[in-house]
Amino acid sequence: MAYVALYRQWRPQDFDNLIGQEPISTTLKNAINTGKIAHAYLFAGPRGTGKTSTAKILAKTLNCAEGPTDTPCNRCANCERINAGTSMDVFEIDAASNRGIDEIRDLREAVKFAPVDARYKVYIIDEVHMLTTEAFNALLKTLEEPPAHVVFVLATTEPHKIPATIHSRCQRYDFRRIAVSEIERRLNDVAQKSELDVTAEALHMIAVHADGSMRDALSILDQCTTVSDGAVVADAVRNLLGLVGHDWVWKLTDAVADRDAAAVMLLLDEIIALGKDVRQILLEVALHGRSLMLYKAVPDFKGAAMYSEDKDVLAKQSSKFTYDEIVGMIQAVQLAANEAKWAAEPRITLEMAMLALCRRTGSEGFEALAERVKTLEMAVLARSTLVEALPVKTQNVSKVQSPQSLRRKPETVNDKPAIEKPDVTLGVSSDGKPEEIWEAVLKDLIASGKRSVHACLAQGRIAILNDSQVTVEFASLFAKERSEKEDYCNIIEKILARILGRQIRLHCVLATAQPVISTKASGPAAPGGEDNKVHPAVEAAIKIFGGRAIKEEKNGEE
Repeated sequence: MAYVALYRQWRPQDFDNLIGQEPISTTLKNAINTGKIAHAYLFAGPRGTGKTSTAKILAKTLNCAEGPTDTPCNRCANCERINAGTSMDVFEIDAASNRGIDEIRDLREAVKFAPVDARYKVYIIDEVHMLTTEAFNALLKTLEEPPAHVVFVLATTEPHKIPATIHSRCQRYDFRRIAVSEIERRLNDVAQKSELDVTAEALHMIAVHADGSMRDALSILDQCTTVSDGAVVADAVRNLLGLVGHDWVWKLTDAVADRDAAAVMLLLDEIIALGKDVRQILLEVALHGRSLMLYKAVPDFKGAAMYSEDKDVLAKQSSKFTYDEIVGMIQAVQLAANEAKWAAEPRITLEMAMLALCRRTGSEGFEALAERVKTLEMAVLARSTLVEALPVKTQNVSKVQSPQSLRRKPETVNDKPAIEKPDVTLGVSSDGKPEEIWEAVLKDLIASGKRSVHACLAQGRIAILNDSQVTVEFASLFAKERSEKEDYCNIIEKILARILGRQIRLHCVLATAQPVISTKASGPAAPGGEDNKVHPAVEAAIKIFGGRAIKEEKNGEE
Protein backbone atom coordinates (compact mmCIF):
# COMPACT_ATOMS: atom_id res chain seq x y z
CA MET A 1 0.00 0.00 0.00
CA ALA A 2 1.33 3.50 -0.85
CA TYR A 3 2.54 5.66 2.03
CA VAL A 4 0.01 8.23 3.26
CA ALA A 5 1.35 11.52 4.61
CA LEU A 6 0.83 12.22 8.28
CA TYR A 7 -1.45 15.19 7.71
CA ARG A 8 -3.77 12.95 5.68
CA GLN A 9 -3.60 10.05 8.14
CA TRP A 10 -4.44 12.27 11.08
CA ARG A 11 -7.07 14.52 9.51
CA PRO A 12 -9.84 15.02 12.14
CA GLN A 13 -12.87 12.82 11.45
CA ASP A 14 -15.34 14.45 13.88
CA PHE A 15 -15.83 17.67 15.78
CA ASP A 16 -14.25 16.30 18.95
CA ASN A 17 -10.90 15.82 17.18
CA LEU A 18 -10.90 19.26 15.54
CA ILE A 19 -7.99 21.02 17.27
CA GLY A 20 -8.09 24.69 18.21
CA GLN A 21 -11.55 25.56 16.83
CA GLU A 22 -13.81 24.74 19.79
CA PRO A 23 -16.22 27.71 19.34
CA ILE A 24 -16.93 26.69 15.74
CA SER A 25 -17.32 23.01 16.66
CA THR A 26 -19.78 23.86 19.43
CA THR A 27 -21.87 26.14 17.23
CA LEU A 28 -22.16 23.65 14.38
CA LYS A 29 -23.00 20.79 16.73
CA ASN A 30 -25.80 22.84 18.31
CA ALA A 31 -27.13 23.78 14.87
CA ILE A 32 -27.28 20.10 13.83
CA ASN A 33 -28.93 19.00 17.08
CA THR A 34 -31.59 21.72 16.83
CA GLY A 35 -32.15 21.26 13.10
CA LYS A 36 -31.09 24.85 12.29
CA ILE A 37 -28.92 23.93 9.32
CA ALA A 38 -28.05 26.89 7.07
CA HIS A 39 -28.06 26.57 3.29
CA ALA A 40 -24.65 28.26 2.92
CA TYR A 41 -21.57 28.57 5.12
CA LEU A 42 -18.41 30.65 4.68
CA PHE A 43 -15.28 29.29 6.40
CA ALA A 44 -12.49 31.90 6.53
CA GLY A 45 -9.08 31.65 8.09
CA PRO A 46 -5.35 30.95 7.59
CA ARG A 47 -4.10 27.85 5.82
CA GLY A 48 -3.98 24.57 7.70
CA THR A 49 -6.45 25.55 10.43
CA GLY A 50 -9.19 23.00 9.56
CA LYS A 51 -11.56 24.68 7.11
CA THR A 52 -11.82 21.81 4.60
CA SER A 53 -11.74 19.19 7.38
CA THR A 54 -14.66 20.94 9.10
CA ALA A 55 -16.58 21.04 5.81
CA LYS A 56 -16.16 17.26 5.39
CA ILE A 57 -17.13 16.62 9.00
CA LEU A 58 -20.27 18.74 8.43
CA ALA A 59 -21.07 16.67 5.31
CA LYS A 60 -20.76 13.45 7.34
CA THR A 61 -22.93 14.73 10.18
CA LEU A 62 -25.68 15.57 7.66
CA ASN A 63 -25.46 12.31 5.68
CA CYS A 64 -24.48 9.73 8.32
CA ALA A 65 -26.79 6.73 8.46
CA GLU A 66 -27.32 7.46 12.16
CA GLY A 67 -27.96 11.14 11.62
CA PRO A 68 -28.21 13.91 11.18
CA THR A 69 -25.96 13.75 14.25
CA ASP A 70 -23.16 15.81 15.75
CA THR A 71 -21.02 12.66 16.08
CA PRO A 72 -20.77 10.82 12.72
CA CYS A 73 -20.07 7.11 13.06
CA ASN A 74 -17.37 6.95 10.33
CA ARG A 75 -18.46 3.33 9.70
CA CYS A 76 -21.55 3.58 7.51
CA ALA A 77 -21.35 3.61 3.72
CA ASN A 78 -21.95 7.35 3.43
CA CYS A 79 -19.23 8.24 5.97
CA GLU A 80 -16.74 5.88 4.32
CA ARG A 81 -17.42 7.31 0.87
CA ILE A 82 -16.98 10.87 2.13
CA ASN A 83 -13.72 9.93 3.87
CA ALA A 84 -12.47 8.24 0.71
CA GLY A 85 -13.60 11.11 -1.51
CA THR A 86 -15.84 8.90 -3.65
CA SER A 87 -19.27 10.12 -2.55
CA MET A 88 -21.65 11.03 -5.38
CA ASP A 89 -23.32 13.65 -3.21
CA VAL A 90 -20.33 15.54 -1.73
CA PHE A 91 -18.46 17.66 -4.28
CA GLU A 92 -15.13 19.29 -3.47
CA ILE A 93 -14.45 21.97 -6.09
CA ASP A 94 -11.16 23.85 -6.44
CA ALA A 95 -12.12 27.42 -7.37
CA ALA A 96 -8.56 28.20 -8.43
CA SER A 97 -8.87 25.91 -11.45
CA ASN A 98 -12.66 26.12 -11.91
CA ARG A 99 -13.15 29.83 -11.64
CA GLY A 100 -15.09 30.75 -14.76
CA ILE A 101 -18.74 31.39 -15.43
CA ASP A 102 -19.13 28.15 -17.41
CA GLU A 103 -18.24 25.98 -14.42
CA ILE A 104 -20.70 27.87 -12.21
CA ARG A 105 -23.47 27.46 -14.82
CA ASP A 106 -22.85 23.70 -14.81
CA LEU A 107 -23.06 23.76 -11.01
CA ARG A 108 -26.39 25.64 -11.15
CA GLU A 109 -27.83 22.95 -13.38
CA ALA A 110 -26.49 20.10 -11.22
CA VAL A 111 -27.96 21.35 -7.92
CA LYS A 112 -31.49 20.81 -9.23
CA PHE A 113 -31.15 17.03 -9.08
CA ALA A 114 -31.83 15.07 -5.90
CA PRO A 115 -29.00 13.31 -3.97
CA VAL A 116 -28.02 9.82 -5.13
CA ASP A 117 -27.36 8.05 -1.81
CA ALA A 118 -27.46 10.69 0.92
CA ARG A 119 -29.88 13.21 2.43
CA TYR A 120 -28.00 16.32 1.28
CA LYS A 121 -25.85 17.32 -1.63
CA VAL A 122 -22.89 19.25 -0.18
CA TYR A 123 -20.78 21.52 -2.41
CA ILE A 124 -17.41 22.44 -0.87
CA ILE A 125 -15.84 25.26 -2.92
CA ASP A 126 -12.22 25.70 -1.79
CA GLU A 127 -10.37 29.02 -2.31
CA VAL A 128 -13.66 30.58 -3.37
CA HIS A 129 -12.09 34.07 -3.59
CA MET A 130 -10.46 32.95 -6.87
CA LEU A 131 -13.80 32.97 -8.73
CA THR A 132 -14.26 35.68 -11.32
CA THR A 133 -16.74 38.51 -10.87
CA GLU A 134 -19.02 36.98 -13.51
CA ALA A 135 -18.89 33.60 -11.75
CA PHE A 136 -19.84 35.20 -8.42
CA ASN A 137 -22.77 36.96 -10.09
CA ALA A 138 -23.93 33.70 -11.64
CA LEU A 139 -23.76 31.99 -8.23
CA LEU A 140 -25.75 34.64 -6.34
CA LYS A 141 -29.32 33.47 -6.97
CA THR A 142 -28.53 29.80 -6.46
CA LEU A 143 -26.60 30.57 -3.29
CA GLU A 144 -29.46 32.63 -1.91
CA GLU A 145 -32.28 30.16 -2.61
CA PRO A 146 -30.85 26.68 -3.24
CA PRO A 147 -33.01 23.56 -3.23
CA ALA A 148 -33.77 22.16 0.23
CA HIS A 149 -31.41 19.22 -0.30
CA VAL A 150 -28.31 21.38 -1.06
CA VAL A 151 -25.77 22.90 1.35
CA PHE A 152 -22.91 25.11 0.17
CA VAL A 153 -19.64 25.41 2.10
CA LEU A 154 -17.30 28.14 0.81
CA ALA A 155 -13.72 28.09 2.13
CA THR A 156 -11.18 30.90 1.72
CA THR A 157 -7.96 32.29 3.14
CA GLU A 158 -8.76 35.81 1.86
CA PRO A 159 -12.33 36.71 2.83
CA HIS A 160 -11.83 40.40 1.98
CA LYS A 161 -11.78 39.47 -1.73
CA ILE A 162 -15.29 37.99 -1.61
CA PRO A 163 -18.13 40.34 -2.68
CA ALA A 164 -20.45 41.61 0.02
CA THR A 165 -23.40 40.08 -1.83
CA ILE A 166 -21.88 36.62 -1.24
CA HIS A 167 -21.07 37.43 2.39
CA SER A 168 -24.66 38.39 3.12
CA ARG A 169 -25.98 35.05 1.86
CA CYS A 170 -23.73 32.91 4.09
CA GLN A 171 -23.15 32.17 7.75
CA ARG A 172 -19.51 33.14 8.31
CA TYR A 173 -17.15 31.26 10.65
CA ASP A 174 -13.63 32.61 11.24
CA PHE A 175 -10.97 30.00 11.96
CA ARG A 176 -8.14 31.21 14.17
CA ARG A 177 -4.48 30.26 14.15
CA ILE A 178 -3.89 27.27 16.38
CA ALA A 179 -1.89 27.97 19.54
CA VAL A 180 1.64 26.58 19.87
CA SER A 181 0.69 24.59 22.96
CA GLU A 182 -2.24 22.93 21.15
CA ILE A 183 -0.08 22.05 18.13
CA GLU A 184 2.62 20.68 20.40
CA ARG A 185 0.10 18.54 22.29
CA ARG A 186 -1.34 17.17 19.03
CA LEU A 187 2.12 16.42 17.60
CA ASN A 188 3.05 14.52 20.74
CA ASP A 189 -0.15 12.46 20.45
CA VAL A 190 0.52 11.71 16.77
CA ALA A 191 4.16 10.77 17.50
CA GLN A 192 3.13 8.33 20.22
CA LYS A 193 0.40 6.68 18.14
CA SER A 194 2.68 6.50 15.10
CA GLU A 195 5.57 5.17 17.23
CA LEU A 196 7.89 8.04 16.31
CA ASP A 197 10.84 8.96 18.53
CA VAL A 198 10.79 12.75 18.77
CA THR A 199 12.25 14.87 21.58
CA ALA A 200 10.13 17.46 23.35
CA GLU A 201 12.45 20.30 22.21
CA ALA A 202 12.08 19.20 18.58
CA LEU A 203 8.29 19.12 18.88
CA HIS A 204 8.27 22.61 20.38
CA MET A 205 10.47 23.93 17.58
CA ILE A 206 8.18 22.42 14.95
CA ALA A 207 5.10 23.86 16.64
CA VAL A 208 6.61 27.36 16.74
CA HIS A 209 7.74 27.22 13.12
CA ALA A 210 4.32 25.99 11.93
CA ASP A 211 2.92 29.48 12.64
CA GLY A 212 -0.54 28.30 13.71
CA SER A 213 -1.03 25.72 10.94
CA MET A 214 -1.63 22.13 12.03
CA ARG A 215 -1.15 20.83 8.50
CA ASP A 216 2.27 22.55 8.25
CA ALA A 217 3.29 21.09 11.62
CA LEU A 218 2.39 17.54 10.59
CA SER A 219 4.19 17.99 7.26
CA ILE A 220 7.37 19.18 9.00
CA LEU A 221 7.22 16.27 11.44
CA ASP A 222 6.75 13.88 8.52
CA GLN A 223 9.77 15.35 6.77
CA CYS A 224 11.93 15.19 9.89
CA THR A 225 11.25 11.48 10.36
CA THR A 226 12.63 10.77 6.87
CA VAL A 227 15.84 12.78 7.50
CA SER A 228 16.76 11.20 10.83
CA ASP A 229 17.31 7.46 11.22
CA GLY A 230 16.95 7.55 14.98
CA ALA A 231 15.28 10.02 17.27
CA VAL A 232 14.24 13.37 15.85
CA VAL A 233 16.19 16.00 17.82
CA ALA A 234 16.22 19.79 17.79
CA ASP A 235 19.43 20.05 15.73
CA ALA A 236 17.92 17.91 12.97
CA VAL A 237 14.81 20.12 12.88
CA ARG A 238 16.95 23.26 12.86
CA ASN A 239 19.08 22.02 9.97
CA LEU A 240 16.05 20.88 8.01
CA LEU A 241 14.24 24.20 8.38
CA GLY A 242 17.36 26.31 7.88
CA LEU A 243 16.97 27.98 11.26
CA VAL A 244 19.80 30.08 12.65
CA GLY A 245 19.43 28.86 16.22
CA HIS A 246 19.29 30.45 19.63
CA ASP A 247 23.02 30.43 20.29
CA TRP A 248 23.88 32.50 17.22
CA VAL A 249 21.02 34.95 17.82
CA TRP A 250 22.03 35.39 21.47
CA LYS A 251 25.64 36.12 20.44
CA LEU A 252 24.44 38.70 17.89
CA THR A 253 22.23 40.36 20.50
CA ASP A 254 25.11 40.57 23.01
CA ALA A 255 27.36 42.16 20.38
CA VAL A 256 24.67 44.70 19.46
CA ALA A 257 24.10 45.50 23.15
CA ASP A 258 27.86 46.12 23.59
CA ARG A 259 27.95 48.20 20.37
CA ASP A 260 30.72 45.91 19.13
CA ALA A 261 30.48 46.32 15.35
CA ALA A 262 33.53 44.15 14.69
CA ALA A 263 32.04 41.20 16.61
CA VAL A 264 28.73 41.63 14.75
CA MET A 265 30.46 41.47 11.36
CA LEU A 266 32.43 38.34 12.31
CA LEU A 267 29.29 36.60 13.59
CA LEU A 268 27.34 37.43 10.44
CA ASP A 269 30.16 36.11 8.29
CA GLU A 270 30.19 32.81 10.19
CA ILE A 271 26.38 32.41 10.07
CA ILE A 272 26.18 33.11 6.34
CA ALA A 273 29.09 30.72 5.73
CA LEU A 274 26.93 27.98 7.28
CA GLY A 275 24.38 28.55 4.51
CA LYS A 276 21.76 30.38 6.58
CA ASP A 277 19.33 32.62 4.71
CA VAL A 278 19.68 36.36 5.25
CA ARG A 279 15.96 36.94 5.81
CA GLN A 280 15.85 34.03 8.26
CA ILE A 281 18.61 35.68 10.30
CA LEU A 282 16.66 38.94 10.43
CA LEU A 283 13.38 37.22 11.28
CA GLU A 284 14.92 35.25 14.15
CA VAL A 285 16.57 38.40 15.53
CA ALA A 286 13.13 40.07 15.39
CA LEU A 287 11.53 37.10 17.19
CA HIS A 288 14.17 37.25 19.90
CA GLY A 289 13.61 41.01 20.14
CA ARG A 290 9.92 40.30 20.70
CA SER A 291 10.81 37.97 23.56
CA LEU A 292 13.01 40.68 25.10
CA MET A 293 10.24 43.26 24.67
CA LEU A 294 7.62 41.09 26.37
CA TYR A 295 9.99 40.17 29.19
CA LYS A 296 11.00 43.82 29.66
CA ALA A 297 7.36 44.94 29.82
CA VAL A 298 5.89 42.03 31.82
CA PRO A 299 8.53 39.65 33.23
CA ASP A 300 5.95 37.15 34.50
CA PHE A 301 3.81 37.09 31.34
CA LYS A 302 3.03 33.55 30.18
CA GLY A 303 0.22 34.15 27.69
CA ALA A 304 2.35 34.00 24.50
CA ALA A 305 4.92 31.55 23.20
CA MET A 306 8.35 33.16 22.98
CA TYR A 307 11.23 32.46 20.63
CA SER A 308 13.55 32.44 23.64
CA GLU A 309 12.22 30.66 26.71
CA ASP A 310 15.42 30.85 28.80
CA LYS A 311 14.56 33.32 31.56
CA ASP A 312 18.21 33.85 32.52
CA VAL A 313 19.12 34.91 28.99
CA LEU A 314 16.09 37.19 28.73
CA ALA A 315 16.81 38.82 32.09
CA LYS A 316 20.49 39.38 31.27
CA GLN A 317 20.02 40.75 27.76
CA SER A 318 16.92 42.83 28.43
CA SER A 319 18.83 44.71 31.14
CA LYS A 320 21.28 45.95 28.49
CA PHE A 321 18.58 47.78 26.53
CA THR A 322 15.89 50.29 27.31
CA TYR A 323 12.36 49.37 26.27
CA ASP A 324 12.40 51.95 23.47
CA GLU A 325 15.71 50.58 22.17
CA ILE A 326 14.21 47.08 21.95
CA VAL A 327 11.18 48.40 20.05
CA GLY A 328 13.45 50.34 17.70
CA MET A 329 15.56 47.23 17.12
CA ILE A 330 12.49 45.16 16.18
CA GLN A 331 11.25 47.85 13.79
CA ALA A 332 14.65 48.21 12.11
CA VAL A 333 15.10 44.45 11.68
CA GLN A 334 11.60 43.92 10.27
CA LEU A 335 12.10 46.77 7.81
CA ALA A 336 15.41 45.24 6.72
CA ALA A 337 13.73 41.84 6.29
CA ASN A 338 11.17 43.37 3.93
CA GLU A 339 13.88 45.17 1.97
CA ALA A 340 16.07 42.05 1.77
CA LYS A 341 13.24 40.19 0.04
CA TRP A 342 13.67 42.38 -3.07
CA ALA A 343 17.30 43.50 -2.72
CA ALA A 344 19.84 42.50 -5.38
CA GLU A 345 22.34 41.68 -2.60
CA PRO A 346 20.43 40.89 0.63
CA ARG A 347 23.61 40.52 2.66
CA ILE A 348 24.31 44.25 2.35
CA THR A 349 20.86 45.01 3.75
CA LEU A 350 21.54 42.68 6.70
CA GLU A 351 24.91 44.26 7.47
CA MET A 352 23.54 47.80 7.22
CA ALA A 353 20.73 46.98 9.65
CA MET A 354 22.97 45.33 12.23
CA LEU A 355 25.63 48.06 12.10
CA ALA A 356 22.90 50.70 12.50
CA LEU A 357 21.72 48.86 15.62
CA CYS A 358 25.26 48.98 17.00
CA ARG A 359 25.31 52.75 16.54
CA ARG A 360 21.69 53.16 17.74
CA THR A 361 21.06 55.62 14.90
CA GLY A 362 17.71 56.86 13.67
CA SER A 363 15.80 56.36 16.89
CA GLU A 364 15.38 58.30 20.12
CA GLY A 365 13.30 56.84 22.89
CA PHE A 366 10.49 58.65 24.65
CA GLU A 367 12.52 58.68 27.87
CA ALA A 368 15.48 60.47 26.24
CA LEU A 369 13.14 62.89 24.45
CA ALA A 370 11.32 63.72 27.68
CA GLU A 371 14.66 64.31 29.41
CA ARG A 372 15.73 66.73 26.65
CA VAL A 373 12.47 68.67 26.89
CA LYS A 374 12.81 68.90 30.66
CA THR A 375 16.38 70.24 30.35
CA LEU A 376 15.30 72.90 27.85
CA GLU A 377 12.40 74.00 30.06
CA MET A 378 14.75 74.40 33.05
CA ALA A 379 17.19 76.44 30.95
CA VAL A 380 14.44 78.81 29.76
CA LEU A 381 13.09 79.22 33.30
CA ALA A 382 16.57 79.95 34.70
CA ARG A 383 17.23 82.56 31.98
CA SER A 384 13.90 84.27 32.61
CA THR A 385 14.59 84.43 36.35
CA LEU A 386 18.08 85.85 35.79
CA VAL A 387 16.89 88.59 33.42
CA GLU A 388 14.02 89.52 35.72
CA ALA A 389 16.51 90.12 38.52
CA LEU A 390 18.58 92.60 36.44
CA PRO A 391 17.93 96.35 37.14
CA VAL A 392 16.38 98.19 34.21
CA LYS A 393 16.14 101.98 33.94
CA THR A 394 12.65 103.21 33.20
CA GLN A 395 12.90 106.99 33.09
CA ASN A 396 13.64 109.62 30.46
CA VAL A 397 13.73 107.19 27.57
CA SER A 398 13.35 108.94 24.26
CA LYS A 399 10.29 108.01 22.29
CA VAL A 400 11.46 106.28 19.13
CA GLN A 401 9.16 105.98 16.18
CA SER A 402 8.80 102.57 14.57
CA PRO A 403 9.18 102.20 10.80
CA GLN A 404 5.40 101.87 10.54
CA SER A 405 4.86 105.19 12.24
CA LEU A 406 7.49 106.80 10.03
CA ARG A 407 5.54 105.64 7.01
CA ARG A 408 2.31 106.99 8.44
CA LYS A 409 3.88 110.40 9.26
CA PRO A 410 6.54 111.27 6.69
CA GLU A 411 9.06 113.82 7.89
CA THR A 412 9.82 117.05 6.08
CA VAL A 413 13.32 116.94 4.62
CA ASN A 414 15.35 119.91 5.90
CA ASP A 415 18.98 120.86 5.85
CA LYS A 416 19.28 119.62 9.43
CA PRO A 417 17.77 116.36 10.73
CA ALA A 418 14.55 116.80 12.67
CA ILE A 419 14.95 115.84 16.31
CA GLU A 420 11.78 114.76 18.09
CA LYS A 421 11.44 115.80 21.69
CA PRO A 422 11.23 112.86 24.05
CA ASP A 423 7.89 112.02 25.56
CA VAL A 424 8.41 111.80 29.32
CA THR A 425 4.85 110.93 30.27
CA LEU A 426 5.41 108.34 32.98
CA GLY A 427 2.09 108.56 34.72
CA VAL A 428 -1.02 106.50 34.08
CA SER A 429 -4.12 108.24 32.87
CA SER A 430 -6.53 106.38 35.10
CA ASP A 431 -5.53 102.94 36.35
CA GLY A 432 -2.58 103.15 38.67
CA LYS A 433 1.20 102.93 38.38
CA PRO A 434 3.00 101.37 35.39
CA GLU A 435 4.63 98.80 37.68
CA GLU A 436 1.25 97.61 38.93
CA ILE A 437 -0.15 97.42 35.40
CA TRP A 438 2.87 95.46 34.17
CA GLU A 439 2.61 93.03 37.08
CA ALA A 440 -1.08 92.49 36.22
CA VAL A 441 -0.15 91.77 32.59
CA LEU A 442 2.43 89.14 33.66
CA LYS A 443 -0.02 87.49 36.06
CA ASP A 444 -2.69 87.35 33.33
CA LEU A 445 -0.24 85.57 30.99
CA ILE A 446 0.57 82.96 33.64
CA ALA A 447 -3.10 82.39 34.44
CA SER A 448 -3.98 81.90 30.77
CA GLY A 449 -1.13 79.43 30.22
CA LYS A 450 0.88 81.64 27.82
CA ARG A 451 4.22 80.96 29.46
CA SER A 452 6.29 81.58 26.33
CA VAL A 453 4.85 85.12 26.03
CA HIS A 454 5.46 85.61 29.75
CA ALA A 455 9.11 84.56 29.35
CA CYS A 456 9.63 87.36 26.79
CA LEU A 457 7.66 90.07 28.62
CA ALA A 458 9.33 89.30 31.95
CA GLN A 459 12.48 90.83 30.44
CA GLY A 460 10.77 94.19 29.85
CA ARG A 461 9.43 97.16 31.81
CA ILE A 462 6.93 99.92 30.99
CA ALA A 463 8.91 103.03 30.07
CA ILE A 464 6.17 105.26 28.65
CA LEU A 465 2.41 105.01 29.05
CA ASN A 466 -0.12 107.43 27.65
CA ASP A 467 -3.74 107.27 26.51
CA SER A 468 -3.09 105.48 23.22
CA GLN A 469 0.32 103.79 23.45
CA VAL A 470 2.54 101.91 25.85
CA THR A 471 6.30 101.79 25.24
CA VAL A 472 8.02 98.74 26.76
CA GLU A 473 11.77 98.77 27.25
CA PHE A 474 13.52 95.39 26.93
CA ALA A 475 16.92 94.34 28.20
CA SER A 476 17.20 91.59 25.54
CA LEU A 477 17.13 92.10 21.78
CA PHE A 478 15.50 88.70 21.23
CA ALA A 479 12.70 89.45 23.73
CA LYS A 480 12.05 92.82 22.05
CA GLU A 481 11.91 91.40 18.52
CA ARG A 482 9.73 88.44 19.54
CA SER A 483 7.27 90.64 21.40
CA GLU A 484 6.90 92.85 18.32
CA LYS A 485 5.74 89.90 16.21
CA GLU A 486 2.06 89.98 15.32
CA ASP A 487 0.99 86.95 17.39
CA TYR A 488 2.62 88.08 20.65
CA CYS A 489 1.73 91.73 20.05
CA ASN A 490 -1.98 90.91 19.65
CA ILE A 491 -2.00 88.90 22.88
CA ILE A 492 -0.31 91.69 24.86
CA GLU A 493 -2.54 94.45 23.44
CA LYS A 494 -5.71 92.48 24.28
CA ILE A 495 -4.58 92.02 27.90
CA LEU A 496 -3.68 95.71 28.23
CA ALA A 497 -7.06 96.70 26.79
CA ARG A 498 -8.79 94.45 29.31
CA ILE A 499 -6.81 95.90 32.22
CA LEU A 500 -6.94 99.59 31.23
CA GLY A 501 -10.42 99.55 29.73
CA ARG A 502 -9.35 101.12 26.42
CA GLN A 503 -7.60 100.17 23.21
CA ILE A 504 -3.85 100.72 23.42
CA ARG A 505 -0.98 100.11 21.04
CA LEU A 506 2.25 98.32 22.02
CA HIS A 507 5.62 99.82 21.11
CA CYS A 508 8.87 98.01 21.98
CA VAL A 509 12.35 99.52 22.38
CA LEU A 510 15.72 98.18 23.43
CA ALA A 511 17.27 99.60 26.63
CA THR A 512 20.27 101.66 25.33
CA ALA A 513 21.93 104.89 26.40
CA GLN A 514 22.01 108.08 24.30
CA PRO A 515 24.85 107.99 21.73
CA VAL A 516 27.99 109.81 22.80
CA ILE A 517 30.03 110.91 19.81
CA SER A 518 33.64 111.94 20.25
CA THR A 519 34.71 114.83 18.02
CA LYS A 520 38.03 115.60 19.64
CA ALA A 521 40.87 116.00 17.19
CA SER A 522 44.62 115.71 17.75
CA GLY A 523 45.07 119.46 17.71
CA PRO A 524 43.09 122.66 18.00
CA ALA A 525 40.65 123.34 15.29
CA ALA A 526 38.75 126.37 14.25
CA PRO A 527 35.04 126.55 14.90
CA GLY A 528 33.09 125.17 12.06
CA GLY A 529 36.14 123.27 10.80
CA GLU A 530 36.42 119.65 9.70
CA ASP A 531 36.69 118.43 13.35
CA ASN A 532 33.18 119.71 14.14
CA LYS A 533 31.56 118.05 11.13
CA VAL A 534 29.21 115.17 12.03
CA HIS A 535 29.95 111.85 10.31
CA PRO A 536 27.27 110.75 7.76
CA ALA A 537 26.70 107.50 9.64
CA VAL A 538 25.91 109.48 12.80
CA GLU A 539 23.47 111.66 10.86
CA ALA A 540 21.66 108.53 9.62
CA ALA A 541 21.50 107.16 13.18
CA ILE A 542 20.03 110.43 14.46
CA LYS A 543 17.34 110.34 11.76
CA ILE A 544 16.28 106.84 12.77
CA PHE A 545 16.71 106.88 16.56
CA GLY A 546 16.56 110.58 17.45
CA GLY A 547 18.89 112.35 19.88
CA ARG A 548 21.82 114.63 19.16
CA ALA A 549 25.60 114.47 18.79
CA ILE A 550 27.72 115.98 21.57
CA LYS A 551 31.40 116.33 22.13
CA GLU A 552 33.25 114.14 24.58
CA GLU A 553 34.82 116.10 27.42
CA LYS A 554 38.02 114.93 29.10
CA ASN A 555 40.10 116.68 31.81
CA GLY A 556 38.08 119.82 31.40
CA GLU A 557 38.96 120.19 27.73
CA GLU A 558 36.69 120.14 24.72
